[in-house]
Amino acid sequence: MERKGSCYGCQRWSNNTYCNDCIRWQQLYPKYDFHHEALFSYNPAMQEWFEEYKFKGNYGLRYSFREFLQTYFKQKKNFLVIPMPISTERMKSRGFNQVEGLLDAANICYQPYLVRFADSLSQVQKTRKERMALKQPFKLTLEGQKAVLNKDILLVDDIYTTGRTIFHAAQVILENDPSKLYTFSIAR
Repeated sequence: MERKGSCYGCQRWSNNTYCNDCIRWQQLYPKYDFHHEALFSYNPAMQEWFEEYKFKGNYGLRYSFREFLQTYFKQKKNFLVIPMPISTERMKSRGFNQVEGLLDAANICYQPYLVRFADSLSQVQKTRKERMALKQPFKLTLEGQKAVLNKDILLVDDIYTTGRTIFHAAQVILENDPSKLYTFSIAR
């Protein structure tokens, strides 16, 4: 879903092949051929939708993007899909993992091999600087460590903002030698 005028790495609008953030990510992860895809831009309407779904708990909204997700994932049939996890504390307070809810609503098979072991403030409550300074909060399950070996992996999140969360998760997966690793989100 590449757009003319967008960064090849993250789809941010850019006049260059890579935006400044992706150039920085390439320096931090030189062996990772990063290419993120998102269905939509994160605009005020999308912000309202996420507020209602994710933060106010309107779980019925998980069907909103069902057809879009089904169309996208038809192109990724041979990929092992891994959703971005939430912490145990976040699961207790929210009652659901927003990414898994979207995948379930679209009947997309996935494996919850990634675990978030560190809890912190919601990303929404952090400044850009605070997001970028976060320590590694993820690990793969033992089953996941074996499952990703030599497989094409698609890591799925709801929103791509700075890339910090995606790159932390990607780092953990890359340490276990997948064949390919791509990332995807509903909004960028």
